[in-house]
Amino acid sequence: MSFNAPKSMAEQIAQHLANQIISGDRVANERIQELKIVDELDVSRGSVREALLLMERRHLVEIVPRRGAMVAEINAESVENLFDVFGVLVTRLAILVAQRWKDGELDELVQHLVKLQSMASQEDREEFMSQVFVLLNMAYPLARNEYLHELLVNMQPAVHRCYALAQRYKPNDGQAALVFFSALMTGVVQREVDLLPVAVKKYFDHQLVLVLAALEA
Repeated sequence: MSFNAPKSMAEQIAQHLANQIISGDRVANERIQELKIVDELDVSRGSVREALLLMERRHLVEIVPRRGAMVAEINAESVENLFDVFGVLVTRLAILVAQRWKDGELDELVQHLVKLQSMASQEDREEFMSQVFVLLNMAYPLARNEYLHELLVNMQPAVHRCYALAQRYKPNDGQAALVFFSALMTGVVQREVDLLPVAVKKYFDHQLVLVLAALEA
């Protein structure tokens, strides 16, 4: 039997602020005022500070001495570096899951992919993209590598921010995600590990082009 511990107050605050950054409600270099967050959410300053440290680790904020926390800048170089590393990690994730999955462990992933397919034609692109990351999160434990898991979790919010930016630039690009995850799932189910790096690179290259175009728009 396994138990899912409830999220800490700091984690909940971090998620709230992360959603604001990912959606574009908070913009790059905007200062995040601790006391204002304390008043708005009716939480302790200690919890807010802990939340900001979590967000710094997840590459959404920068904490500058004597200036406090600011929304992390996003530019072409940072996006290229982010996608370069995250693509390598996702490739490794896919290979490990393909090599290590056991009977019945892929059922929920397949069901969630079917759910994504049914959502592809809906207008709520933000919810669709959120569910894409839910699918990724479901795969992390199946790799059975806690270090890889931690790296992916900490980088995912910054990638989500980039994807959200690309979605605002080109709202109807959900089909590319479906093609990618369908190809990835096929490779994982059939344990065809040689197919996985090609699928990941093709998709991440495509997304990188969209994000860079959105930054220039």
